[in-house]
Amino acid sequence: MSVSRESVLYFDPNGGEQAAVLKSILVRMGVRIRNVAPEAVGQTIGCLLGRKGFDAREAPEAPALAEPVLVLDGFTDKRLEILLREMKKNGVSIPYKAVVTETNLGWLFHQLYDELAAEHEAMSK
Repeated sequence: MSVSRESVLYFDPNGGEQAAVLKSILVRMGVRIRNVAPEAVGQTIGCLLGRKGFDAREAPEAPALAEPVLVLDGFTDKRLEILLREMKKNGVSIPYKAVVTETNLGWLFHQLYDELAAEHEAMSK
């Protein structure tokens, strides 16, 4: 597959085989992977993506997050469909997924996580 302008923020507190399979899919698709370390979850989405105007916060709070998170940036509908299909085909399940928007660029990573967790809980009822 050709190199793309897409990138993902990927946080996984567990690592393991699922993380390796997901990263393999992303590499094959030419997607840039930005791993989010536990101590970086207090930074904004924009900062973690390297966007101008989103500077790193000094000593940000870093609450512990329990679930993997995949934040997608720059994907067309078709490329998103391909990624989701490949994930399903390879048994990769990450319920906490989001697409970058102008609104959530300024959110702290853990705030986006909290929003995704609340949405996931509401949909699971």
